[in-house]
Amino acid sequence: MISRIASLLFLLLISSTLAAGEIREFSVPTLERLGNELIRESQRPDRGATDPVRKRAKETAISALQGKLFNLRYDYVVLNDPDGKRLLVYALGSTKKSYEVVLAGHFRVTVSPDGTKVERVDPLSKSVLVSSDRESGLPAGYRGVALYFNQIVSNKPVETFIYTAHLAKKSIYVGTPDGKVWVIKNGRMRVDTSKPSNKSEAGAVHKAFGR
Repeated sequence: MISRIASLLFLLLISSTLAAGEIREFSVPTLERLGNELIRESQRPDRGATDPVRKRAKETAISALQGKLFNLRYDYVVLNDPDGKRLLVYALGSTKKSYEVVLAGHFRVTVSPDGTKVERVDPLSKSVLVSSDRESGLPAGYRGVALYFNQIVSNKPVETFIYTAHLAKKSIYVGTPDGKVWVIKNGRMRVDTSKPSNKSEAGAVHKAFGR
């Protein structure tokens, strides 16, 4: 049983040249809210671009991201900024293959209240990474039950991990620069304090990361 838990874990490390704190930071409750709003709004035909101002904000963000995007297909989702005035436009990377999920390569754009001006562009990862269930490297008959990231863009997991965990239908463990390990599951994120071991999914992740 112990070896099976360890072998079932699909561990992925993402590196970035950005240092923690170089993206716009939010509290954990706000990150959770934004992540769950991304799930909900991404399923709507308009993806949050419900009126002329929000549609303008989307087009403004698309223009600002020219030359910055990775070689992916992007869906754009418009949310209210947590400050209650501005708008957030997310560029969410995707592929056409149902067995793939984009783990890194998303962007967040802060747009002025009237939708005409970009105030900042936050790349939520420096690199792009696509997870494929058909190319996981696991033995035949095995399926990865968790994803694992080494994130250094922030000391808190970015909100798109909630969105990605929902798409992948897997827990995501995130190691942050301050030495903590977070778990993202069921629309929530929290610090995981499991001890390194092979007795559980979380323990195996801590052991792999050495924390």
